Amino acid sequence: MNFSSKKLTINAVSAVIQVVFTAFLYFFLYKYLLKSIGVEQLGIWSLILSFSSIANLANLGLTSGLVKFVAEYLTEDDKSKIGKLILTSVLTMTILFTLISFCIYLGAHYFLHFIIDAKFLDIAIEILPYSLISLSLNAVSGVFTSVLEGYQKNYLRNLVYIFSGIVMFALVLKLTPSLQLKGIAIAQAIQTVFILLLSIILCLWVSKDNRIRHWKWSNTSFKELFNYGFKFQLVSVAQLLYEPTTKMLLSKFGGLGLVGHYEMATKAVNQFRALLTNANQVVVPVVAEKAKVGEASFLQSFYVKMNRILLLITLPLSTILMIATPFISLIWIGNFNVDFIFSMYVLIVMTLINVMCGPAYFSSMGEGKLNVLVIVHVGMAIINLLLGLVLGKLIGGYGIVLAWGIALSGGSIAVILNYNKSLKINFIEVFQKKEAELVLVSLLIIVFNVLSYQFISSESNILKIILGLLSLLLYLPIITKSEYIKQLISSIKK
Repeated sequence: MNFSSKKLTINAVSAVIQVVFTAFLYFFLYKYLLKSIGVEQLGIWSLILSFSSIANLANLGLTSGLVKFVAEYLTEDDKSKIGKLILTSVLTMTILFTLISFCIYLGAHYFLHFIIDAKFLDIAIEILPYSLISLSLNAVSGVFTSVLEGYQKNYLRNLVYIFSGIVMFALVLKLTPSLQLKGIAIAQAIQTVFILLLSIILCLWVSKDNRIRHWKWSNTSFKELFNYGFKFQLVSVAQLLYEPTTKMLLSKFGGLGLVGHYEMATKAVNQFRALLTNANQVVVPVVAEKAKVGEASFLQSFYVKMNRILLLITLPLSTILMIATPFISLIWIGNFNVDFIFSMYVLIVMTLINVMCGPAYFSSMGEGKLNVLVIVHVGMAIINLLLGLVLGKLIGGYGIVLAWGIALSGGSIAVILNYNKSLKINFIEVFQKKEAELVLVSLLIIVFNVLSYQFISSESNILKIILGLLSLLLYLPIITKSEYIKQLISSIKK
């Protein structure tokens, strides 16, 4: 497999389309759910998803290793290795997820009453099995979507998620009026079945040399996956502590209402984050291939280019999202909800830093440099918990949101500094004068819009929107002169 900028462009653009589509889907889905089941039940759904996500402990980091190993195996003559990799991963995931899900379900009756009001406990227990089934099936389908990524066919994976989102949305509209929260849980379970079946079909279609008859258990494949994955599993364990910890602390210090509004804010910001990280994630198989053949100069120049392009796209989009936050609240929730707006602002700023960590993070994955990722993620989990307890007691639910933001941004900066050091690149070499101008323009736009909110009447929302849009024109001179943007547009046209 040779490096292809065209292939990278197709995968990146399809990732952007998938995320934008999903963002619109979630917008209408959550707006509908707020009206049909209310913010408290939405908070319950968020907590159950977080609680049941503990089942991801069974992942062992296998799907992360699959992308890397499939990309490497494609450079070899023995294509049957991929079939062995697939079956070994599927059997391992199925057995482990079944066992852990069963344990979680048994323990739920004891743990859930600590974090959920008694009046909502029965419905929480009722929907938990559906959530566990969804997570388990998603884990298995993750094997096949990871194989597609290893083949650099990310656009097929993105199509699977687009169609599965349509399936879920239709099922929610059909089932929620009669079954309420249980209907949402059933819809999500059916969605995961759809993803699994379609990803298997596409995997077989893409891999012509990899028929089901080649799918065999392999101790060698398991050892390779485990040796790579056990470190990444520590990363996964730490990641699992973020969302459940944050939402459980929010429930304790801020109430279910804040959990529901925070869930909506995270969905909005995560779609924005995914818009950029999913497009950036397509480099993992490329970096894995180039690292294997020892092309250090390519990795260095590729990394610098990724960072500059990412900042050029991320900073304006982050600024637009910050300006739009009050209006998103007005349209989505029906009012200027303080909980939602505060959560959005904190998450946007911290996610901006996290997104800029993407090139270093995914390049580290591609090269198999996981030690620093383990240390950073474990540190983030500890800081999130300890700082959350302290700030939660001092300033309530908002302190929990701040704690998570500080942990996320701090860990992201650590990953960037470490990878820069490994490539022997200074910060100044990555970002130069043009990037500094971009940062300055972003700050000017934000300050201008903050002042307009302070001095213009609260009834003149249309005027605020117009001024906000006009202020974004300051980006045009920088963006239109960028060689990276010109190259990107040319690649998309081709």
